[in-house]
Formats: sequence, structure tokens, C-alpha cells
Amino acid sequence: MIPLISIAASLSVFLFALWYLRNKNQQEVRIQSLGDQQRMIVEQQAAFNERVAFPVVDGLVRGLISILPTSLVGRARRWLIIAGDKMTVSQFFTIVLVVSTILPAAYFAFVWATLGKMSTSSFIPIPILAGLGLFLPLMLLRRSAKSRQKRIWRSMPNAIDLMTTCVEAGLSLDFALQRVAERYKGALSDEIQRMLREVGLGKTRREALTDMAERIDVPDITTFINSIVQAETLGTSVGQVLRIQAKQMRQKRRQQAEQMARQAPVKMVFPLVLFLMPSLFIVTIGPVILNVIDAFSKN
Repeated sequence: MIPLISIAASLSVFLFALWYLRNKNQQEVRIQSLGDQQRMIVEQQAAFNERVAFPVVDGLVRGLISILPTSLVGRARRWLIIAGDKMTVSQFFTIVLVVSTILPAAYFAFVWATLGKMSTSSFIPIPILAGLGLFLPLMLLRRSAKSRQKRIWRSMPNAIDLMTTCVEAGLSLDFALQRVAERYKGALSDEIQRMLREVGLGKTRREALTDMAERIDVPDITTFINSIVQAETLGTSVGQVLRIQAKQMRQKRRQQAEQMARQAPVKMVFPLVLFLMPSLFIVTIGPVILNVIDAFSKN
């Protein structure tokens, strides 16, 4: 009976999370536009998941966020921004709640199905699995954010070259950025298009560029954007600044490649010692040991 209850609870949380991650439908948008009295009438006629599932999951997620350290929640929010704002903080911690619930429940069901009972020692891995379910999504999110930063950093020199060509040909900086967004598809293009949309909605170019630098959070890109803002403020040539920044980024990329090449021999020592040396000893010393054993066995 106990494993059935745990499995049912896990499935319920999982289904609620799937519902929660869906976009708001037209009925929810219409509910928000109504008055208080009409909203109460429509909510009474709403589906079960809208009246019960969403509030329950939202309450569980809020409780989880309140229990976790503020620094951890802040890092998760920062990584979500760097990763492209693909989901909100509540949606991410809904996934965390689901994973941290399903892993112990699956272990509990597996032990119960194989042994038929739960001993005291069987409960020891449950907190470990719950902690793994908590930190595994965070590690994957951090990896996704770092990968996106690396992709943007690698595509910057070529993008700056195209911007330099466009600016020196007589185009404005906005048109040069638009041309880069059209030419290079990917994370950098998405950030530039978002920045241009913010400018179109009323932000100044300086504010939009600064916000883009904060979202990407790469020191080289922050330096590049600060150089553009300073060049526009002081009235210097933007094309010359772009050319210098492209050259500096290429130099840093070359220096990073050289640094990784110098670190390669040191990193190869441990795989060689762990995998190659035992095999080499077996091949070279193994026959000698076998001959010695045969010699002693004959005597």
C-alpha cells in the first residue's frame, strides 16, 4: 500500500508540473481581464487543473524556494538569464521538485519490488537521491549557461568584423547590428535581436546594450559594449573601436588556445597512469611472471 501511495503522489506532482509548464491559454487571459466578481464566476467553472493543480504546485514551489538558500536561488535566476530566459524561476524549481520527488519514489518502488520489504538500511539512500534530484537540474542549468556564453564569445570576432565593414560602409550602428543578427544565427543573434526590440520599444541604445552585457555576463563582451558606449559618448570613430576590439578578441582567443595546448600534457598524465601503464606492465612483465611461476612449479 505504501509504495502505491508514493508512486501515485510522484505521478501527481509530475502531471501537475507538466500542466504548470504549459503556456497560459486563452481562458486564463480572459480571466485576468475580467473584474473580481466575474473572475470568481469563471474560476468556479474552470477546469480542475486551473482551480486546484496550479495553486497546489505553486504553493509547493514557493515553499521549496523559501527553504533553499537565497544565494542558491539567486545563482539559479542568474543562470536562467544567461541561458536565454527559456523558463521562469518558478518553472525551473517545479522541475527540481519533480526530479527530487521521482528519484526517491523510483528507488523506493524498486527496492519494494525486489525485496518485498523496506529495511532500515534501505532508507539511507533516499536523502541522497533527493539531494541529487535537487542539484542535478542546477548543474545542467549551469552547464547550459556556460555553453551559451562560450558560443557567444566564439562568434564575437567574426560578428565584430561584419559590424566594422557595415559601419565603415556608411550604415548606422543599429543597421550594422541588424545585419549581424540576420547573418549569424544562434545565441548572439538572439541577444542582438532582443536588444534591438528593446530599443524599438523606447529604451535608449546605451541602456539596451548595457542590459545585453549584463544578460550575457562575459567580461570581453562587457568591455566591448563599454567601448562602444564610450565611443558614442565622446564622439570618436565607432569603426576604429570595432576594429581594435575585434583584434583584441582574436588575440585573447589565440592566447586561450595556447594555454589549453600547454595544459594538455599535464591533463594527459592521469589517464596515462590509470589506463596505459597497467596495460603496459601486463604486456611487458606478465610473461616474465608466468615464466617464473612455471619454473618454481617444476621444481
